[in-house]
Amino acid sequence: MRSKLNVSVVLCVVTGVLSLATVTAQVARSAPRFVSDDPLMVDDDTVADASEMKEVELSEGFDLIENQFGSPGDATPRHAINVNTLDEVPDSSWFTNRIGVRALPMPELLRGANTFDPAESREWREWTIVSGKGHTGFQPGFRAERAGEPGREYQLEVDPKGHPRLATGAEFIGALIYHALGYNVEDFYLVKVHPRDLKISDKATIKDPSGKRRFTKHDLDNILRVAATDGEGNVYFSAQRRSDDDLGHFQYHGTRSDDPNDIYPHEHRRELRANRVIAAWLAHDDSRALNTRNLLIKADGQSYVRHYMHDFGAILGSSTRFPEPPISNHEYYIEKKASLRQLVTLGLFTPRALRADGPEDIPPSVGWFESGSFDPVHWKANYPNRAFMNMQPADAFWGARLVSRFSDEAIHAIVASAGYDDPEAVGYLARTLIRRRDHIARVWLNGVNPVVEPLLSATGALSFTNAAVAARVASHGTYTIEWGRFDNATGQIETMGTQTVQQPGGDAPAALLTADYVVATISSAHPDQPNWSQPVRVYFKRQAGAWKTVGLRRHAATAARLK
Repeated sequence: MRSKLNVSVVLCVVTGVLSLATVTAQVARSAPRFVSDDPLMVDDDTVADASEMKEVELSEGFDLIENQFGSPGDATPRHAINVNTLDEVPDSSWFTNRIGVRALPMPELLRGANTFDPAESREWREWTIVSGKGHTGFQPGFRAERAGEPGREYQLEVDPKGHPRLATGAEFIGALIYHALGYNVEDFYLVKVHPRDLKISDKATIKDPSGKRRFTKHDLDNILRVAATDGEGNVYFSAQRRSDDDLGHFQYHGTRSDDPNDIYPHEHRRELRANRVIAAWLAHDDSRALNTRNLLIKADGQSYVRHYMHDFGAILGSSTRFPEPPISNHEYYIEKKASLRQLVTLGLFTPRALRADGPEDIPPSVGWFESGSFDPVHWKANYPNRAFMNMQPADAFWGARLVSRFSDEAIHAIVASAGYDDPEAVGYLARTLIRRRDHIARVWLNGVNPVVEPLLSATGALSFTNAAVAARVASHGTYTIEWGRFDNATGQIETMGTQTVQQPGGDAPAALLTADYVVATISSAHPDQPNWSQPVRVYFKRQAGAWKTVGLRRHAATAARLK
């Protein structure tokens, strides 16, 4: 599906445009399957003015109850509806393709979304506290302005005593990875500050159960009392830049009624479904609506909403104020079957996650983050969300391709940039991320026929890539290519020949090269990969004496719904 240059066209797209992924009954049979701008690479979902939107606070308790005990959103198994005719996610206010489409230079990878060079922030020393955190999260901290940048607030948060960089390092790594993947994240920095360099503004306030009052030295002492410090008494902090145009959170289902550009139900957006794969890789069990953000962006006299992933302090074994327990990432907060078994056995039943032997060499700066018991298929967040539950094999494949694009070198560099004083923590985290990456690739890249990047040369030579082979989690099998002439007006295919090859490539019959559209249906066979037999159909359009890839349809069984 696609969005066009005005809202009326966008609405027409949702209700009636014929695309490769979704065919609506109202479209005339003579309508083309591909239009002139296919494949759409940019979804211009910023065209309608959203300046009238107001901040909406989402209750943490309501979000938990609604998702744990209710069934919000549309649970109908269906293909993601915001993909283009190549079955890819176009750039939008939700997602910008980065590592999935190009190699990221190391400086770009390590800078992320930050305005300032993260290395520069290590020298930020003097801060003036302007308020408490409010009700934003579990991690102790406050809001402050740094010397040299008056008027710009940052939210500073600490690590738990005895676990330096447990939460702040994890959050920094999470922000770099999510940005490289293509999601929107906010500026995030790591600093060390000595308590003597923290000043409290005369106007600083804090909210407690009695209401708003002055922020005092006693409040600061309570935060620093539980904070990790280095050998010189410096406190480990994270510093996240704050925006004045915060519109609250987005949910993993439905749309926001006051955002005229928000037209695709979130549970059917691929980048939100596939976030389950990424969250599993990073052990991001706190991936829920409360850790998202909508920001109002003002540009060229118009306003629109940009959607952000936010707050990665509870990943990589961190639970912000303490290390994660072994049960995390294995079970929801409330597990019906496990609770019933414990009741029947009078508490003698022990969940599988607690029976597993974990590594004994986890450094203090890392929580329970390991690869031995990691199961990408059965991984679970703290509680369900509809987008994760709706994930299809094609969504998981897309997410796994992004994860597999992080090289060993990139992972080591990202972890090393996170300010850990303990080199053992750097080595342990990098090794574990690499092992979990490979497990994800092995499971989800082989869950479908992994044909990607098909090209047809002017002379009819076909080339494509096997994503599982590229990720070193499979070997080549046999490829069968069925060639055909495609009628874009009727959707009919005239078969013109078949060939079987051992390597990813082939040659179109000479008689096809005079057609306007060529289709190649590729089936793969491998004795160890039964899912490869599901065909991938690729469409090419003649354009200026060459062939342009305009469509890819990946046939796959519907994913089993998570419980």
